[in-house]
Amino acid sequence: MSLKIGILGWPLTKTLSPSIHNILAEFSSVDLVYEKLPVENLSAEKLDDIHTKYDGYNVTIPHKRKIYDLIKSKDCSNITELAQGTQAVNTVVLKNSIIHATNTDIEGIKKTFESINYDLRNKKILILGNGGSTQTFNYFCDSSNEVIIVSRQKGEDTKLYSEILNLVPEIQVLINTTPIGMPPFEDELLPVPYELFENLELFFNFGYKTNSKLTEGFSQNVQMIDGITMLIGQAISSFNLWTGQEIKFDHVYHEILERLNNED
Repeated sequence: MSLKIGILGWPLTKTLSPSIHNILAEFSSVDLVYEKLPVENLSAEKLDDIHTKYDGYNVTIPHKRKIYDLIKSKDCSNITELAQGTQAVNTVVLKNSIIHATNTDIEGIKKTFESINYDLRNKKILILGNGGSTQTFNYFCDSSNEVIIVSRQKGEDTKLYSEILNLVPEIQVLINTTPIGMPPFEDELLPVPYELFENLELFFNFGYKTNSKLTEGFSQNVQMIDGITMLIGQAISSFNLWTGQEIKFDHVYHEILERLNNED
């Protein structure tokens, strides 16, 4: 019997997750169906309906924090330390009437920095956005990092864009967790003047296959990476949790990347 897995988010118009998981299923000879679950406004009732029809699912923008709150309120839930620490969930396993929730994005971020051999310690970091991915990256950082979170809405740990302009010249690492650059925001630019980034070393855009205009304003000395390695890394971890497989990142990463590129 096939495992029935989905990806929950909005709008899901160009998600690569189904392709990645189909490749992993083929690689491991696992019978798995992976479907899109486009939900704009997530409710407890909608989530309960999904839980009756699926063996597990991924969670993406904009529901990673909402899912954490909804699952935390249920008696039959098992939330990992990673999910509790980030207060964001991107992977759910439904087994024996128990909701197992975790965050495999941490593993994806780890694989990304390993792949470029970049040492994040002691760096000054600016994160654009205040959703679940921001919480996750902030959790990934250590005490040596100075982290500033900025968004269009002010929060307890979140500044407004107008409040951080004088701090931007000192930023060494810029993280974009917003959907800017991805559909339907392909033509938007980052809401911080590019010329202010005087000491920027690395721009990590969590999106992938974004419009090149997003990065045109940066100096040529800035290293730029997108979210594809993170996406593949978290997908492998999620797949292993659902299926009981032990697929290694290094064994399949380049093959997955090549096949995704051939789909363009």
